[in-house]
Amino acid sequence: MEVSQALKQRRTIRKFENKKIPHEALVGLVEYARYCAYPANVQPLRFKIIDDEKTLDEIFPCTKWAAYLSDGTPKQNERPAAYIAVLGDKEVKGKFEVEAGCAICAMMTGAVDKGLGSCWLGAIKRNELMKIFGLDTEKYELLYLLALGYPKQKSRICEYNGSVKYFEDENGIINVPKLSLDELIIK
Repeated sequence: MEVSQALKQRRTIRKFENKKIPHEALVGLVEYARYCAYPANVQPLRFKIIDDEKTLDEIFPCTKWAAYLSDGTPKQNERPAAYIAVLGDKEVKGKFEVEAGCAICAMMTGAVDKGLGSCWLGAIKRNELMKIFGLDTEKYELLYLLALGYPKQKSRICEYNGSVKYFEDENGIINVPKLSLDELIIK
């Protein structure tokens, strides 16, 4: 798949097929994050792959989904098949936003190439999740979760109409307003 095609096809997916993802595919997504540019090449991020059912069930109540949609939270049979926790190693660096954004975008784009849907989750209960993961909060900071699975819903870009709020249309397709290039590029 061409990079431009993957970037254009990448949309946030919040409902997934009840189908396990091969663990090697998840490791491959972390590999994409490893290739990212990091300021001063410091590489402060660490990743935890979660794909066992017991832990997936523990994680789900610690997440919030699709604030703009009335029915945006996945039902039991629509939940992610895996998560990748993106963590900052505090012994390497103190702030991680630039690195996390780059790594997550690389993994989300790579997920398209593997036939996967993804959702970048920031509305999460970090303290509870760190306990579930059994990780030292003195050493690691939980930045985000990347939810993954085979898509059960469709999402597409639509024209910006004065609101950035995404919405579900009568066909169940999530529509995501995006500014035009003319609106983005300052002349």
